[in-house]
Amino acid sequence: MFKKTLLLLALAFGATPAFGQVEAEPVEVMVLGTFHFTGGGQDYINQNLDDFLAPQRQAEIDAVLDRLEAFAPDKIVVELEPEHEDWINERYRAWRAGEAELQVNERDQLGLKLAARLGHDRVYAVDYQNGMDFDAMMGAAQAAGQERLIAQFQSAIGEVQTLMAELTGSPVIEQLRVHNDPAFQANHGFYLTLAQMGTVENPVGAFNMADWWGRNMVIFARIAQIAEPGERVLVIYGSGHKYLLDQYVREAPGFEAVDPLAYLD
Repeated sequence: MFKKTLLLLALAFGATPAFGQVEAEPVEVMVLGTFHFTGGGQDYINQNLDDFLAPQRQAEIDAVLDRLEAFAPDKIVVELEPEHEDWINERYRAWRAGEAELQVNERDQLGLKLAARLGHDRVYAVDYQNGMDFDAMMGAAQAAGQERLIAQFQSAIGEVQTLMAELTGSPVIEQLRVHNDPAFQANHGFYLTLAQMGTVENPVGAFNMADWWGRNMVIFARIAQIAEPGERVLVIYGSGHKYLLDQYVREAPGFEAVDPLAYLD
């Protein structure tokens, strides 16, 4: 019966675009994976950084903006919850009027500055927070005798920490190139190491990773909900999110992923 239903659907849609797709200009989405300009934060791995308001750093940021401006996004998305969207846009308008200063973070230094260059009247906030309990996952792995998984995770984290330490002091554009490089993004595999932590009866790691995959799905959905066919959307987000956001964009009908490396040469 199921196969017959599929056959009937195939025949019914045979003269139309691929199932689930509607003829429309695709939304082009560039996910720019970033490090956090403020350094220490809530991420599992945080960088020690210098002053990004210093003249040299500001010149480096301008060089990045020159390249991102060539993408000419219609909308700019930043890593912030929707309930704070009015707050950041009020600050944006105050800054453009000369009544406020920008803060030292990638939302302001990349998102707001680029929006001003392009004449946008606002930026968009799409983040979703649902937490990730590393202590619970490590505890579950220890209780289950999963020393191999713990060592595998710690090794992967150590490699990323070493790389980020080596990048400290490098030009902003070089750091962004590394964070968006496929080799760096391949580190996303350690989330699947975490997923294995726990037991069949209590898969603590899998539950936490379901939340992580789900968090990024909500972020993607919110990006899609503010985008119109034919638009270009720049998403400025912590690089840990890039792997999944790129995947969702590539696989979603009506969307095309744009590689930021093509603009960061």
